[in-house]
Amino acid sequence: MARARERGEFFGSTVSRREVGDLVLVDSWHAADSRLPRHTHEHAYFCVNHGGTYAEDYGRRRRICAPGMLVFHPPGEAHRQEHQAVPVASLNVEVGASWLKRMVEFAGPLDQPAEFRADGIAAAGMQLLHELQHSDSDSALAIEGLCWEILAASLDRRPRLADPGTPRWLVQARELLQAQLGEPLTLQEVAREAAVHPVYFAATFRRFYGCSVGEYLRRERLRLARRKLADPELSLADIASGCGFADQSHFTRLFKRFTGMTPGAYRTFLLFKTR
Repeated sequence: MARARERGEFFGSTVSRREVGDLVLVDSWHAADSRLPRHTHEHAYFCVNHGGTYAEDYGRRRRICAPGMLVFHPPGEAHRQEHQAVPVASLNVEVGASWLKRMVEFAGPLDQPAEFRADGIAAAGMQLLHELQHSDSDSALAIEGLCWEILAASLDRRPRLADPGTPRWLVQARELLQAQLGEPLTLQEVAREAAVHPVYFAATFRRFYGCSVGEYLRRERLRLARRKLADPELSLADIASGCGFADQSHFTRLFKRFTGMTPGAYRTFLLFKTR
């Protein structure tokens, strides 16, 4: 099995290449009726198909990648490709270690593939291709914002943990946490509502949901804040308060830590994208 040997190395002929922080963007093309052998990449990446159609085998599954489609590949995924009767053009964006670490802390590991067809995320991928042609600071901001949006959506597409053996009281407790994201909550309060001991509650929550109660709340509050930032009528202070952060500075620190952007910069990106 082949392996990409260096950061940002992809099969095919490179048309253009750019690095933005810990992201590597490579636009390339592949000849008609060609094949890529089964191979893996050390780093996570996503691919935006902007010309031609190809078939891709991954695991025991096969997908047909048409123009306009965006596919997220987790690190280490083994796959092979068969290009059809016309050349294929694709933009590949490799996710470096610092981005991967932020995303894992934000919402869990980037360990599952995701596909986007004819929706806003696929459109964001096509917009990345446009930004690749520019080299100013505005395009760097746009690239970071678009990649953040794509990766967050890829995480949202992961199968939700829905173990049929999940205790009813734990499901209800999670629903309570979700309904009160804007409220200050303690583990003891939630455990009391569930009528179980806090230590048992904490251990069971991690076993079924893969994170601590505090990690879950932080991630969900950041998700909610991300959605609220799309509303220009809401102030950053209002968003911080409404999403359960201690204050605006606390919200800003956490948001920048996990996205690499301040809330204001992310909002600027959203407004720029909708022009």
